[in-house]
Amino acid sequence: MVVADFSGEEGSLQIFRKSLLRDRLAHAYLISGGNIAALDKFAVLLAKILNCETPTQRAPSGVGLDFCGRCRVCRQIDARQQADVSWVRPESKSRIITIPQIRSVMDTVHLKAHALPFKMIIVSGADRMNVEAANAFLKTLEEPPARSILLLLSTEPQRLLDTIVSRCMRIRLGGEAVAASDAAGQDWLAELCEKSRNAKGGGAPFPIIGDLLDWRRAGRLQNKSQRAPSQIIGDLLDCLARKKLEIEKTLAATSPLATYDNLEPHLRKHYKKELAAAIEAEYRRQRADLLSILQWFLRDVWLHTLRADNSLLRFPDLAQESRRIADRIPAEAALEYIEIMDAMQQRLNTNVQEALAIEVALRKISCETKKG
Repeated sequence: MVVADFSGEEGSLQIFRKSLLRDRLAHAYLISGGNIAALDKFAVLLAKILNCETPTQRAPSGVGLDFCGRCRVCRQIDARQQADVSWVRPESKSRIITIPQIRSVMDTVHLKAHALPFKMIIVSGADRMNVEAANAFLKTLEEPPARSILLLLSTEPQRLLDTIVSRCMRIRLGGEAVAASDAAGQDWLAELCEKSRNAKGGGAPFPIIGDLLDWRRAGRLQNKSQRAPSQIIGDLLDCLARKKLEIEKTLAATSPLATYDNLEPHLRKHYKKELAAAIEAEYRRQRADLLSILQWFLRDVWLHTLRADNSLLRFPDLAQESRRIADRIPAEAALEYIEIMDAMQQRLNTNVQEALAIEVALRKISCETKKG
């Protein structure tokens, strides 16, 4: 099973393979991409390449360049049952990686490997390390033990400390992920706009902003204690619920729980906890991406209020829709919408109730709409 045979990530794999061929294997790799499940799979692949008992190709140094997928070590790594390959994931209530987790795994990396050529630590969701954990991890990066490899997996590498990033070799997966995300986001926005246009009474150009404008015209903002119309948050919450179900299905299929029926009770409990944490972390990432799409659209609205050139728009194909909204609100209100959405994103990174945070943001938008 040659490294270059893996469809879709040949370039990323070749970066790693060249390191092996030149005997310049880095002690730490930062592997980033848009999907945490794909990053986990890639990390497993690298662990097997480095430690397979019967690779069909080897570098001049003797290190394997591929893996068989059938030997004892390969099977153990797949099942997350190899003692020399340790995993760290967000597990706390706030879905962060804590300093006790890092200290525990760092203690193991300094121990001599049981049987494998390399001792490996895989930090999945490395951007979820809190400051204390990141600083503790940095100490190991500065003085890594011999024959140890650290893999940091992140969907948001910009959140990592610069001092950590600077000590890692970078590998980027899924170069087309950003473009695909923008395309999917535009499809979702277009669907919302279409739904709004076909709504009873002629609809509004965009459900969230348009409904608030129409709501104000109907005189329904007089009672401040009244809940926002369900249509305003309904599309968002329904979409988020579908996303979470998709994430649960995808990650559950790749978990050792789905592959091995005879796991020890303590391992089964550990993997269930690990899976729940992985689902929550990936959901939070995708939720942030979805809400960012709304923020970019609102930025387009704001640019229209400033009479900016269409070349600056993030979604030029939806320029007609964003312009319709811009024609109904002042530039100050459009800018305020963006700031409110940004504050909502920050609140959602805490343990605040999701629906409440979204509704609070929309109430603020409704107040600004009323002023406008």
